[in-house]
Amino acid sequence: MNSQSTSQEKLLRRSFFADLKIGAKLGLGFGVLVALIFFSAVVSYTSSAQATTRIQKSDDVLVPAALTASQAQADLLRMLSDVRGYLALGDAIYRDSYLQSAQAFEANLAKLEEQSSDLDPSDQARLKELRKTYEQWRPLPEQLFELRDDQLDREPAYRMLATDGVEHAGNVIIALNQMIAEQSKQTPSVENMAIMDDMSKFQGNFLAMLSALRGYVTTRNPVYRYEYGANKGANDEAWSRLLQDKSKLTKSQQQFMADIGRERQSFLIMPDEIFKILESTDYSWRKDLYLFNTEAVPLADQMDKSLSDLVKNQQNTLRSELSSGRRSLEVANLYIIGSGIVALLFGLIMAYASRSAIALPIGRLTHVAEQIREGALDTQAKVESRDEIGILAATFNNMTSKLRSTLFQVRKEKKRADDLLEVVIPIGVELTTEKDFNRLLEKMLLEAKSFCNADMGMLYLRPSQEKNELKYVIVRSDSLQIALGGTTGNVIPFGVMPLMDSTGAPNHRHLITHVALSGVTANIEDASQSTDFDYLIEQEELFKGYSVKSLLAIPLKNSANQVLGVIQLINPKDAVDNGETIIFDPNLQQMMESFSSLAVAALEAYIREQSLRAEVAQLRIEIDQAKRQKQVGEIVESEFFRDLKSKVQNIRGRQKGGSENKET
Repeated sequence: MNSQSTSQEKLLRRSFFADLKIGAKLGLGFGVLVALIFFSAVVSYTSSAQATTRIQKSDDVLVPAALTASQAQADLLRMLSDVRGYLALGDAIYRDSYLQSAQAFEANLAKLEEQSSDLDPSDQARLKELRKTYEQWRPLPEQLFELRDDQLDREPAYRMLATDGVEHAGNVIIALNQMIAEQSKQTPSVENMAIMDDMSKFQGNFLAMLSALRGYVTTRNPVYRYEYGANKGANDEAWSRLLQDKSKLTKSQQQFMADIGRERQSFLIMPDEIFKILESTDYSWRKDLYLFNTEAVPLADQMDKSLSDLVKNQQNTLRSELSSGRRSLEVANLYIIGSGIVALLFGLIMAYASRSAIALPIGRLTHVAEQIREGALDTQAKVESRDEIGILAATFNNMTSKLRSTLFQVRKEKKRADDLLEVVIPIGVELTTEKDFNRLLEKMLLEAKSFCNADMGMLYLRPSQEKNELKYVIVRSDSLQIALGGTTGNVIPFGVMPLMDSTGAPNHRHLITHVALSGVTANIEDASQSTDFDYLIEQEELFKGYSVKSLLAIPLKNSANQVLGVIQLINPKDAVDNGETIIFDPNLQQMMESFSSLAVAALEAYIREQSLRAEVAQLRIEIDQAKRQKQVGEIVESEFFRDLKSKVQNIRGRQKGGSENKET
């Protein structure tokens, strides 16, 4: 391996480029760069002659778009004219012409959309708006054509007269004819002839009135309205005379008179409504014209404006680019050679200046890199500029900082692993040998608090699985100098915490009750930013003014996955950085969960032993002294006693083994 490295070094020494200093390399590089710049200036001058051809090619994009937009604009105007012509005259030639114009417009619109990628953003927006507006316009012409072909549908006044009006007028005429026929059968007399004359005049005036109304509805000519008014006055007079002579008529004629009066009154209500419709100024008397003026024309104007703006923009852009191209060519022809000479001189100056501005800093940076390679991670490179060399120096500094941080983190993680093996596990074994319940609980909390370097710790126990509540057992705080519960004998002045609320639902409002109910560890990095839970410590007068930041709540679960209690640790302190409050990191959380498993095992063993002792004591009390001799034999021979004796021997064996281990 060494011989191979030596041969490579000898090969490098024989290389001409490898023997050059960094400054010489940069000088050579800048010399080549200057030559390339001069060459590029000559090439640029030659290629500038081709710029006119490239500018001319832009016409292939701008001119076609402008022409297509102009054609589409012309098609749009023809479409609008054809629709207007059909609505005015109803000639099918306009409808056929509209279809041809619409096809041509859609073809030009599709062509514009194909060219949209070559248009500027403003024209692309106009084209999208044009398509959107046309999609709104497209169904309108066919709707207008259908209205134009159906007079009853397009003209409300005509529909009113042709339906209800004709019906009421027809009933009047029929009844009047029957009256006249019956009157003609009467005995000729001056009186009967006068009545017959009134009937004839009423009939003539009514028919003239109907005819004038029909003429006004059809043509909207004011003459017909005046004619209608005159005939209506004469008809009213004739009707008044007939009413005066009603007693001279037969009963059947009087019945006809009643029918005529009713139908005539219904008919006379209609002209005022018809006049109101016909004399409106918004074309509402004719639905096709109203729809054309209120919807079709505004949409067409909007499309026409979009096309006009597009054409103008394309024309302006074309003129601008052509003018700019001509000016740039004139300026380029004058300055290309001059800029080449300037670039040549500037390159020579840069070659000289970069020798001291680049070569020397790189040499110093190389020296720093060698020191870092030898393990001096505290070495810092001097940042002398803001160029790439300065960035590289800052990168070196950042790299060494990260290396130091990584090394510190590795050592920290190693210490935690060692603590798990050398601290947590021995503590768990020690807990299993503790005989005093209060001391056992106190040791569980204090060891957890010490291991996490927490300022405050609390231990809560659930008296039994049947009781839905948590009880404060031990409270410790270094900064507040509080020591309650455990072996201190100080009573904890806090009540129990219910696991169920007043409605019987699980109480997940508080952090501790939530952890006890869910059986999942809760790690709160910043209590001031967390709104998921209420923190009980903030509600107690004893802790008033205490600022809570980080919390770690760990459930104490037994082998049956039942939560026996909760350990809560608050505000861990950084042992390195002046005791600043930090957060509980995930690795520390995992270690504490492992510790809680050992603590629960010790707690369960203690509870089982105390329970067994209580059973034995109770058994002894219940033995009747008078029957002791007789029952002792039976008890000794029973399967229960043998099991009980075996349990006691096992417990004593574990205690003996634990004592030996402790002494060891």
